[in-house]
Amino acid sequence: MNKLVSIDEIAPIMKEQMEHGGKVVFTPKGNSMMPLFRSNKDIVTLISPKFPLKKYSIAFYQRQNGQYVLHRLVGRRGQYYIMRGDNQYVNEYNITQEQIIAVVSEFQRNGRSYNITDKIYKLYCLFWTKTMYIRKYYIFLRRTAGKVKRKLLRNK
Repeated sequence: MNKLVSIDEIAPIMKEQMEHGGKVVFTPKGNSMMPLFRSNKDIVTLISPKFPLKKYSIAFYQRQNGQYVLHRLVGRRGQYYIMRGDNQYVNEYNITQEQIIAVVSEFQRNGRSYNITDKIYKLYCLFWTKTMYIRKYYIFLRRTAGKVKRKLLRNK
């Protein structure tokens, strides 16, 4: 049976599962990991993290403000991790090992399972992280062109 619960309600249970080597399957909400994870549609499987995390791992962690986040590891600075959502252009710095609750081991989209060790997934990670600035400027130009177009059409 599937039940809709807030992440704040289930996080303590998730933490307990991870401490005992278990796994948690849930449907993420939000758009920060688009296009990889679609809000309220795709399913992710979380497992206990093995430190140090590998680059491009997707970690479920708790920010200093208490918010729970599912983002990709894009780098390290000493003992700290640098995280970023696939649909974001700003890195989040100084994430500690203690904040990380779990990592994604696999995910499901449209009934098909994908493992994070699959070659196609690794190619996606490489492409998506390396083209961040290109995508950022493309979206900026597209939005700007749309605004100009709307202004021109309004003035006719």
